[in-house]
Amino acid sequence: MTSKPLPSLIAVIDVGTHKTASLLGQIIDGKARMLSFSERRTDGVVKGTVTDLEKLTQCVHEVVNDIERGSGRAVEQVYLSLSGPAAEGERVKGFVAVPAHDGKITAKDVSDAIQSAKRLEPPEGRATILYMRQPTMLDNRPVTNPVGMAGKRLEVNFWRVTMEEGNMRMRVGMVNGMSIKVRDFILASHAAACATASDADKQGVLVIDIGAGTTDWILYYKEHILCAGSIPVGGEHLTNDLSVALRISRETAEDLKLRFGSAMHRENDVNQTIWKDGDKGVGDQQFNRGTITQVLSLRYQETIEFVRKDVLRRLEAIFPGHAVKLDQNMIPSGVILTGGSASLADAAEAVQLVMGLSARVGIPNFENESLRKPEYAGVVGLMTAAITDAPPPVRRPRGFLAQIKELFRL
Repeated sequence: MTSKPLPSLIAVIDVGTHKTASLLGQIIDGKARMLSFSERRTDGVVKGTVTDLEKLTQCVHEVVNDIERGSGRAVEQVYLSLSGPAAEGERVKGFVAVPAHDGKITAKDVSDAIQSAKRLEPPEGRATILYMRQPTMLDNRPVTNPVGMAGKRLEVNFWRVTMEEGNMRMRVGMVNGMSIKVRDFILASHAAACATASDADKQGVLVIDIGAGTTDWILYYKEHILCAGSIPVGGEHLTNDLSVALRISRETAEDLKLRFGSAMHRENDVNQTIWKDGDKGVGDQQFNRGTITQVLSLRYQETIEFVRKDVLRRLEAIFPGHAVKLDQNMIPSGVILTGGSASLADAAEAVQLVMGLSARVGIPNFENESLRKPEYAGVVGLMTAAITDAPPPVRRPRGFLAQIKELFRL
């Protein structure tokens, strides 16, 4: 398929459990200059799953209206983030036996292998959303570009992301209702990586995006996506645990988490008394900081342990019969943390403790200083991924099935 140029304007929408963010940029020399940004509290989503379509649609419409008013430009098409348990990934591969007598690989051989992979049907009731390229193998050796090389068996691999058809129809329809086209979906964890990980990092790095309701992760190896996943646990679970343990409202628990919380519990914390308001006046409440850090650190480290086990489970499915280790040899760049809960004190130290790898909080590389925070890695990365991946624009064919096939380039 011939690549088509990017539009002069790119709009992206990152729908999360806690907030929905939208960004509109103008493309100049292959880079985005921000024209407007909007952020509103998400309604109608619980743990990454849509529970009230009407409320969510209203929220999406509001952020689109915001960026249109802020820029004075009309939005015609958008990129949408894809995250949470609704999106499921798996490795698919296709291969060809090289037909040439001299064993030389041609562009047609590569195309045939790709089509072989994409002919594999997704599970019943699900539709393919994304094909993310993985290393190409020639006679079981990874190669960057096999054309012109000699071999007997060419294999191409993809990380395929699927979604339940009704869920996909709902998301597309939500945007089409504004007379706006969905240009493409982008995996949220991939977007976070695009905002925070360099090409050198992607030789081996695990990006963990801890949102309010879900934690999404993606693993890169030799600059390719090896696998990705999501667990239905996030920052809201930290707040809820604290609320229950201290018998306080969720609002107070969230405030205490942000001001006094930590992903690590230290012995000295039990000797510290903190006050909710700080004035020690009538109505003020006092708490033991040790209780706060103990509750939060247990849940935070448990969440990272869930991620570690999920990564290993998927790697074992990809490489059956092989001992898989998440160590410095496989992941030399360690872990990059993004999302709102990446800002919790000592988060990187907690990840190092659980994963046994170096870890750091990822700060998006973006022109606007107010968006250089880990919680904005998703929306900033959507813009970066849209420019980098540059999929062809979507045309609106007749009929839903035709529209889906065109949208996802099946």
